[in-house]
Amino acid sequence: MRTLLAAGIILLGAAPVTAQREDRWQVTLNDGTIVWELHLVRFRDDTLIVQRRDSTLRFPIAQVDELRLVRKAERRQTAEPNRYGGVLGGSDDEVFRLTLYNLAERRQIVAQIFKDHPPAPSP
Repeated sequence: MRTLLAAGIILLGAAPVTAQREDRWQVTLNDGTIVWELHLVRFRDDTLIVQRRDSTLRFPIAQVDELRLVRKAERRQTAEPNRYGGVLGGSDDEVFRLTLYNLAERRQIVAQIFKDHPPAPSP
């Protein structure tokens, strides 16, 4: 019984790390290109570094129009019967629109993103 309880406590402690690994990002570049299924890695020298599958991608923040944290879709019933919200509509996504900001402001925004959503530790 104690072993089971200890295992449960260990699993509960691991939940935030698992949630971090599920964070998926999307980057929209100035030319309209959208890159999906990204995970934050690092922000250095005005360059956003992300992971996509087995590739590491680098984007100068001057070329980034938008960063979007894509939330896992959840089916939630709204106040109206037979109506659901938040399903694949992107309404729960966090969107960081960089288009109207200068380079210094973009640095601050991206640095804050990394503080609020730290990358998962490397395996």
